[in-house]
Amino acid sequence: MNIPARVNDKVSLRNVLFATDFSTASMQALPYATGIARRFDSKLCIAHVVPPEDYPSGLSSLDEAAQVACREAELKISSLLNSAPCRDLACEAVVGNGDIWIGLSDFMRRNATDLLVMGTIGRTGVRKFLLGSVAEEAMRESRCPVLTVGPESHAAQEIEFRNILYATDFSADSLAAAPYALAFAKNCDSRLDLVHALEGLPESPYLDAQMARVRLRDLVPQRVDLEAEPEVIVEMGSPANVILKAADDTASDLIVIGARGAGALARLASHFGSVAHKIVCRAVCPVLTVRPLTDRDEEQ
Repeated sequence: MNIPARVNDKVSLRNVLFATDFSTASMQALPYATGIARRFDSKLCIAHVVPPEDYPSGLSSLDEAAQVACREAELKISSLLNSAPCRDLACEAVVGNGDIWIGLSDFMRRNATDLLVMGTIGRTGVRKFLLGSVAEEAMRESRCPVLTVGPESHAAQEIEFRNILYATDFSADSLAAAPYALAFAKNCDSRLDLVHALEGLPESPYLDAQMARVRLRDLVPQRVDLEAEPEVIVEMGSPANVILKAADDTASDLIVIGARGAGALARLASHFGSVAHKIVCRAVCPVLTVRPLTDRDEEQ
């Protein structure tokens, strides 16, 4: 069993994009976007895309309806920019219309977005079984990490990531999230805990658990100045259950996972049985998913 190389804690979040449909659920993510922007000295972009089904009726043309809807959205975003959470931040607003994810993707490319922040229940959330289609598409397709604030997340006016939980199955994809876990822990003066789930019935449960603990400890460079020595957690069980229990036990304020791992952890399939979906829907804190860039991403 090879021990992975220690990860780098250098992460830059120059541009943070907060996507909202102005619903109560989506606005629950705003304090996280503004808090992270302050911590990382980021520029904050507030984005809204008006889908065709939200265009006002009774107008002479579709284009006119889209223009009216966008003007209404611009007024709402202008109010947000002038609100207390956004004061003293470098902020801008972008409004578009059409397919929501295509519009957000375009905003993210043009603004070189380093982090997307969004709530997971918008106005279409109930019809999509709690995890909105846009949020799920974002976690599968976003070129940058996505911070999702799920339906069970505690509401907060001011955000403090005092305890961060990083989960890994040691696949290359899941390890892509490690630098973000370290960077958030270091920048936010947080305690960092690391968790790994042993699935199935290992031939040597004790040996496998010990080796997993060694691998977890080796992920954290000695030079990284963290608030406390990271705790390593290795438990037998399904990844989602192990991660959620660890988050409860450690009173985590943020869960960090890699997307599309080679193992069972964090596979972001479109079906609703995925590990990430279960974690986002049931976690009482936000979840940061990091998807490694593919050759297709680099070509875009």
